Amino acid sequence: MRIIRLLAFAAITIIFSHCTNSGNDFSVAGTIDGMPEQTVYLYELGIDKIILLDSAESDGEGNFVLKSKAAEPGMYRISFATAGNKTIMLSVEKGKVKIKGNWDALHNIQVEGSKSTEELQAFLKKVRNQIQTVNTFNIIADSFKLRGDDSMVQVVQEDMKSENIKFTHFIEEYADTTSYLPNALFAVQFLNPQSEKEYIMQFLPGMNQRFKNRKLAREFTDKISMIYSQNAATNTDTDIPAVGSPAPELTSFTPDGKELKLTGFKGKYVLVDFWASWCAPCRKENPNVVAAYNKFKDKNFTILGVSLDDDKEKWVDAIKEDNLTWQHISDLKGWESVAARIYQVQSIPANFLVDPNGMIISTNLRGNDLENKLAEVLK
Repeated sequence: MRIIRLLAFAAITIIFSHCTNSGNDFSVAGTIDGMPEQTVYLYELGIDKIILLDSAESDGEGNFVLKSKAAEPGMYRISFATAGNKTIMLSVEKGKVKIKGNWDALHNIQVEGSKSTEELQAFLKKVRNQIQTVNTFNIIADSFKLRGDDSMVQVVQEDMKSENIKFTHFIEEYADTTSYLPNALFAVQFLNPQSEKEYIMQFLPGMNQRFKNRKLAREFTDKISMIYSQNAATNTDTDIPAVGSPAPELTSFTPDGKELKLTGFKGKYVLVDFWASWCAPCRKENPNVVAAYNKFKDKNFTILGVSLDDDKEKWVDAIKEDNLTWQHISDLKGWESVAARIYQVQSIPANFLVDPNGMIISTNLRGNDLENKLAEVLK
C-alpha cells in the first residue's frame, strides 16, 4: 500500500465546460472563516481529465456559491486562487450542498446535503492519519539510521510494513462496501496498481455489477485495463523498487513541455529525486543535494528531479530559488503523480541512486549520506 492519490492515470487535460451540459443541477454554498477574498473554482475530476465547471468570487466573510450539472454522481474539487495547495474534495450527484470550515483547517470541513461527501471526508481523515503515521515511522527510522542502529531500523520498517498492510485491507473493504461509486474509485486509487493487481482485477467486475451502466465505471475499467496492457508490453509491472533491482522507466515532461525519459541518462549515475515546492523538508534538504551535485556533476553523475507539484509556476519558481540546475520533470498531478506511483513513494523527500547500468544501488540518501555514497562509487 502507498499513500498516493491517483485520481487521473494519464496526462491530465484541463477542459473548460459550458452551462449547456445536461444533467442534474447541484450547487455548493461555502463559508470558510478567515479566507481572503478571491476566486474559487469547481472542478470535476475524471479518470484522465479535469474539467473546470464553475468559478465564483468569495466575499469578505468567506462566502461563495458554485453551481453546475451532473449526469451521474462524480468526484469534484474546490480550489482557491491564492493557495494552490488548499483543496476541498466533494462526492456529489445533485441537490444543494453546504460546506463550512476554517481557512487554516480545510481538512475539518462540515458538510450538509451530501452523505457521500460526508463519507468521503471521513475516509480522507483516515488517510491523513495514515500519512502522519508513515511519516512518523520514517522519522524514527532515520534517527536510528543516523545512530548506526541497523537492528532498530529493521524493527521500525517491519512495523511500518505491518501498518500499511492493515491500511490496505481497510481501503479494500471500504471500496467493496461503499454505496458511492466515486468514493469507491477514489479509494482504490490509493492502492499500488502493481502489488495490488490481483485485488484490483477482482474489484473491477464487482464494481461494474454494483454500479451498472455508469460511465465513470466504464472509463475506470478501460483505463486500468490499458495500464496493465501497457505494463505487460513494456515489462514495467515490477515489484517495489529496491536496492539491487532495475530502476523502473520514468517518462514525463520538463518545465518547457519536452518529454524526458530516465533511460535517456543510461551510462551515468543518476539520483532520481522526488520533491515538491510545497514540501518544507524537501526545500530544507535541497542545499545538501545542490552541494553533492556541484561536487560530482563532472564525474559522470547527474540528478533527475521529479516534482509532486500541481502548480507549474510554483514548481519553476522553486527550481530557480533553490538553484536546482539539473533536469526536472513533473506531470503536475501532485500526489496523483504517475512517477510516484511507479516508484511507490510514500513520503517526500525520497530518492533513488541509479548506476550506469540502470540498477538501483541506494535509496533515500540525505544529508552527508549522499556525498559519502557518491564519493564511494565515483572513485
